[in-house]
Amino acid sequence: MKLPVVVIQITFFMFAHAKTQADIPRTALGRPDFQGYWENLHEVPEQRPESFGSRRAYTKEEVAELLAGIQNSQAAREAALDSGRAPPDVGARITNRADDDFDEFPSELMQINGEYRTSIIIKPENGRVQKTDSVLDYYEKFRRQGYKNYDGPEMAGANDRCLHMGWVFPYMGTTGLSKFGQIVQTDNFFMILGEYPYIPRIIPIRKGKVKDDYFADRFPQWMGHSYAYWDEEKLKIFTKKIRDEQSNAPANALTTNGLPVSSANSSVEETYEVISENQILYRWEFFDDEFLSESVVGEVLLTRMGGGRRIYEYACHEGNYNLELILRGARRADWERSQTN
Repeated sequence: MKLPVVVIQITFFMFAHAKTQADIPRTALGRPDFQGYWENLHEVPEQRPESFGSRRAYTKEEVAELLAGIQNSQAAREAALDSGRAPPDVGARITNRADDDFDEFPSELMQINGEYRTSIIIKPENGRVQKTDSVLDYYEKFRRQGYKNYDGPEMAGANDRCLHMGWVFPYMGTTGLSKFGQIVQTDNFFMILGEYPYIPRIIPIRKGKVKDDYFADRFPQWMGHSYAYWDEEKLKIFTKKIRDEQSNAPANALTTNGLPVSSANSSVEETYEVISENQILYRWEFFDDEFLSESVVGEVLLTRMGGGRRIYEYACHEGNYNLELILRGARRADWERSQTN
């Protein structure tokens, strides 16, 4: 008499599992459907503040305090400016804050599996990039030869030249300008387009994981060469052959907020999983034996943009005509320094 009970329990589990899987949107072929406009509009750092150690979730009290801080910051941005305010001090650093204040800022924290995450990075255990002792990326190699950041266009960095905006792929981290993107999916291709950086990735979907000789005759390019394959309900993307110049902005050789994103050995494995009609769990792992003492894993919760919202091109102009002025300013600074010596 025990056998029917076991059968009933298994049947119930299978029915419940099937019902859960049926709740997600699917393509005509029955694959999970990732298409649409997505955002990562969460207040969360890429790397975990050192004070948290290995703790990857906020307490309830910390959540309440952080949400209140977000509201206060937004109220301050929306407040009217004092028309009689004094001009900036002579020599003060002028930024594009006036433009940035019109951006859409995070209004919530990132909650994954019931945890309000203290960082996107969850591996290493302390949520921080563990770099090797002798990190020499594309720009640091120039600096070791005595060149300064604006001695020439090659040292200005991919960001200043509007060639690439830093993070390897849209969604891997957060930027101060835009956290939005679009996914278009067919049976054979997967396209990811970020609003900033405004660079599309058109990725072929293969029948399964392929051998490394897939990359053998491919030249390095921005964001590398990628292919995707289905692992049951998850779409996995593997990438290699990333350009060395894609390393993060050279103003800070080791960067406090991101990865030394490229060397000849860099590779990335991404996993996209539809977890509800309006949410994607995006997981990435970054490998680089030259730059990192261990691989780096991050998780990002992507939320569908609602209300008919969509992305636009966030255009960049410095690399088109302003780099000449940037370098001219650097030469003027060189001359001024020479006059005081």
